[in-house]
Amino acid sequence: MTDDTEPTFYWAEVVDRTTLSPNLVRLTFGGEDLRRYRPAGVADECVALYFPAPGDARPPAMQCVDGVWWYHDDATRPEGRNYTVRRVTDAGELVIDFVAHDGGVAASWALSARPGDVVVVTPPRHWFAPPADTAWFLLAADLAGLPALGRVLEELPANTRAHAIVEVLDEADVQTFESAAEVTVQWCIGSGNGHGPGVLPDAVQAWEFPPGEGYVFFAGEAADSRAVRKYVRREQGMGVDRFDIIGYWRVRAEQWLAKYTAVEKEVSAVYVGALQEGRSESEAALIYDEALEKVGL
Repeated sequence: MTDDTEPTFYWAEVVDRTTLSPNLVRLTFGGEDLRRYRPAGVADECVALYFPAPGDARPPAMQCVDGVWWYHDDATRPEGRNYTVRRVTDAGELVIDFVAHDGGVAASWALSARPGDVVVVTPPRHWFAPPADTAWFLLAADLAGLPALGRVLEELPANTRAHAIVEVLDEADVQTFESAAEVTVQWCIGSGNGHGPGVLPDAVQAWEFPPGEGYVFFAGEAADSRAVRKYVRREQGMGVDRFDIIGYWRVRAEQWLAKYTAVEKEVSAVYVGALQEGRSESEAALIYDEALEKVGL
């Protein structure tokens, strides 16, 4: 069954391209259809981008089945990746930063993208939700998480404190941020980001957590995110409402995926079971991650 409900995806056209550093490319997306986009208004606002196949001018449109717009046919679904919306301009355009690296569908497309190129954009999602009584923030990210961290810093209110730890590859990757909050930034240069072991977990553990109610935001490699999550829960005793710790990418992802495929049903059942028991999505995600670790993932 198909129907004629308004599409919940958007055609987005590249309208500007800027090279921020040897490792970061910024694309601005606009176009008539993107005027329908409604921002989440949350600092880690995230959308999925779907890319055209080589030789095609644009990806295929999503189809509506039983009121749901999606790529329902796995065989024809285009390649897609999740990206943070670094900024929504006054004109309603989406500014998105890409890590420039060899290989990968999204990076390859972004490196060659020019004004006029078209992608499909989904409605936004978000996770950043600090409680109202949060007095201080610890933010940590690598290049993949830097756009979200930068937006979080710039949108923090006055009368709060924030310390940011950012792992980049080159001095040229260092950025400046304007914030109403009292902000300090620690740059870790030349490590992690797929070019060697990351230092973010050690840097987080070395930082002295202040007294009072805090909130930890982490966006980076998946194994590093697990280490940080364990630390803030077990060593710092923070509840699930006091952190937003997400793995944005994974070292040796293909090997991990091959192992995951063999246990997908087993570990997915753990997540579904936690939800059925009345656990929150955040709690279920933690239980799911523990199940992955138990099977060596």
